[in-house]
Amino acid sequence: MTTVSRRRDLRASLLIGLCCLLVYNANRRAISAGDCYPARYLPFAIWLHHTVLLDPIAPLTAQGRGQGQGDPAFWMLPVEGGHTISLYPVVLPVLIAPLYLPAAGYLRLSGWTDARLDSMARIMEKLCASLIAALSASLLYLLLRRRVAARIALLLTLAYAFGTTTWVISSQALWQHGMAGLLVIVALLLLTGPCTAPRALAAGLLCGLIAANRPPDVILAAALGAYGLFWAGRRAVLAALLAAAAALPMGLVLFYNLGAAGHFAGGYGLAGDASFFRHDLLSGLGGLLFSPTRGLFVFSPFLLFLVLVWRHRRHLPHDSGDRGERALTLAMSAGVVLQVLLYAMTDWRAGISWGPRFLTDLLPLLMWMLAPVAASLRGLGRMCFLLAVGVAVAIEAIGAFWYTGATDGEIFAVASGPDQMRAAWDWRNAPFVAPLQDGLAPAELMLGTRGNLDVIEAGGLPVSAASTVSAGQEVTVFGWALAGHVRPWQVAVVIDGGQTITSRTFYERPDVRSALNEESPAGWKIPIGTAGLAPGEHRLTAFAWASENGERYYLGESKLTVREPAPGDDLDEGFRTAAARLREHQQGPGYWLTAHTTAARFQEPGQEMNTYLTALLLDLLDPLAASDGIGVGIGDSLQRARQHLTGQIEAGGLVRYHGLPDAPGIAGILGCAIITPDTDDTALVWRLAPGPDRRRLTAALATLDRYRTREGLYRTWLAPREAYQCLDPGSDPNPADITIQMHLLLLLAEVQPPAGRALCAALRPVVDQDRVWVYYRMAPLVPMLRLADLQRAGCALELPESRMRTQVPGQEIWVSLVRLLGRAGTPEQIETVLRQLARDDFALLRKSPPLLYHNDLTASVPRYYWSEDAGYALWLRLYYEHAHPE
Repeated sequence: MTTVSRRRDLRASLLIGLCCLLVYNANRRAISAGDCYPARYLPFAIWLHHTVLLDPIAPLTAQGRGQGQGDPAFWMLPVEGGHTISLYPVVLPVLIAPLYLPAAGYLRLSGWTDARLDSMARIMEKLCASLIAALSASLLYLLLRRRVAARIALLLTLAYAFGTTTWVISSQALWQHGMAGLLVIVALLLLTGPCTAPRALAAGLLCGLIAANRPPDVILAAALGAYGLFWAGRRAVLAALLAAAAALPMGLVLFYNLGAAGHFAGGYGLAGDASFFRHDLLSGLGGLLFSPTRGLFVFSPFLLFLVLVWRHRRHLPHDSGDRGERALTLAMSAGVVLQVLLYAMTDWRAGISWGPRFLTDLLPLLMWMLAPVAASLRGLGRMCFLLAVGVAVAIEAIGAFWYTGATDGEIFAVASGPDQMRAAWDWRNAPFVAPLQDGLAPAELMLGTRGNLDVIEAGGLPVSAASTVSAGQEVTVFGWALAGHVRPWQVAVVIDGGQTITSRTFYERPDVRSALNEESPAGWKIPIGTAGLAPGEHRLTAFAWASENGERYYLGESKLTVREPAPGDDLDEGFRTAAARLREHQQGPGYWLTAHTTAARFQEPGQEMNTYLTALLLDLLDPLAASDGIGVGIGDSLQRARQHLTGQIEAGGLVRYHGLPDAPGIAGILGCAIITPDTDDTALVWRLAPGPDRRRLTAALATLDRYRTREGLYRTWLAPREAYQCLDPGSDPNPADITIQMHLLLLLAEVQPPAGRALCAALRPVVDQDRVWVYYRMAPLVPMLRLADLQRAGCALELPESRMRTQVPGQEIWVSLVRLLGRAGTPEQIETVLRQLARDDFALLRKSPPLLYHNDLTASVPRYYWSEDAGYALWLRLYYEHAHPE
């Protein structure tokens, strides 16, 4: 290669790097994950605290997560001596630390705050990651020019830069993969040149860094190292230099692992699990290579042409048939195969991340091996190759501009069992398909989201870190936040990495307006009930979201110490605890989950989402909404529940037990998405959370009327038998259950009083017949509760005493409680039941919650449905009525 040609290649390489750097930053956001947090923040600890431990930046690196509680910060580990280390090797943050020097200097000059450091770290993560990836693409071009002509090298470099996970993984966040790719490319540049002592020393050092940077890449390092010994030939000194240089970084990492973690494998050794490599090999290979959510050949289809490597390896414009190239290709092939086999034995879904992340480190090797194939293609073959590259680039572009990671939740929804991987094979969950419906991801990296957690107050007075509050006492967290120059979309306080309390209400902060010269209201406050918090110290971390689909930004952290309440008002304390538990257990969309078992005892329960429990809790708690003055805050929860229920009404006015079929997270996880609509839930939702479109109610009533029996009762399922979905009916495939009649009667009494009176008349003669006691034969609580409601609706109904008893152990106290709600007891009896249930932090309730209903006992699969939250709601209702006898 002439000097002119070499200069031309260097200029092209520089232009490629600059182009990549611009494109990688064009989305103006990072696509990061917890795996990247140590590398994001550790360089600041190196510069500002001169340590590779996470101790001085642990709260920031945890990002509000807990240690072994709530949603744990799995990427960091506590070790002996009270220190905290990164789960991952520290090679990457150490190597990029020089790039962080200007940012560290800025923080020293402008003043260190965690929020300011967090903002700077996010920017540095994206800049460093994009620089590493752009440099790898730039150097790959020079590497490929040793094998193929400039136009082929340019094509393959662009395919690598924009048609593989180099774009959405390596260039977007500080995964280990970006540095791995760069190290491999530089090693290949050395190994494909003349073997000299400096080159051998550098090649060995790079092989050691490849293994130290990401332990699974020890396979790639070994493959390149084996070729390096072949490359050194009979020059023993050069081979020894290469081996010694490789041992140096690995020795340093071993020294760190033993010193910091006390284990030769470092954080991996402390947190490792042998089962990580016990997945099925064949299904793993299929998933790694062909699944629509993680398959290498799906995301980068042009790599399928690798099957032609050995056929086309001689068709090159350069002399490529020598022993050196053959040996290097053999070494690469062995490394690639072994690496793929290793990852095939793991959970190949690779966590919340884009595409075939695990195989990103192999890409430089694959591009080198693909070079002769691309050079030999002609006509239709070249057109197909170019088309495959175009498809790959389009897929990666979707990732860069649309993907946020939120859609990966469906892939991991099933934790174990035979269906664990099924969602990962569903094309609807492909990350280049699912995010499109949510629109472009927000470009927020340079927006400048900022703010602070200022103070925690109790009773209007600040709570210092040294003071405590009594359990049950309400505190309020105050702070400010701005997303650029406007108020954020949302702020939240996370307690111990678990419970999250949000707010979208902002108010004027004159101090912020004056200090920052910003017009938008920036102040926020979030009340927190401490009744559900155990005595001791708790971490409160504040975050802000600039937009609904954006990332959360760290604002600040504080500690709150809760002490045991003074003896005395134990029932008042129980009131606060029960209300706090209900708020804590309520899911984000507004519903509560129901437990279910296969036997009439509360053991090993599963969970499901249904509209029935949410409606029941709304009905029980609605009278308490006016009692917010006590500090319960139940009104907001009920409003969210009501909005959720209203949203479950379908176009025809009907409601399904599991809600809308297309609700996220329901199908196969929290319920059956396509279950047949039913009378019970339709009646409950229209009475408690009616929709604004009354035409839907008219349509629903017309449908209900079609399922009315000759004697005037209404059947359960609103579809013909042959159209049932997700049902296991018993001997009567469509029964007229007594409690369903009660719920419908309460609705009809409001919207069609004549129909309600007719149903009441039809119900009275059958109240003691077994055929109408289908779902409540062993669970009398709900029908007992409805008696008072029916009386107020003008239908005085009496149930036989035999129907208001229970044979299920542990349910007697709940029957007693419901009787007391019907004013069938003295104040002393009421207090006795309330204290018994509230004793030891509601231990009895949690051990044996109310059995609300069961499926048809003649069905093939028995199901019993329980709810701890219904227990808290019943307790609160009885307490409230006891405190407000009027």
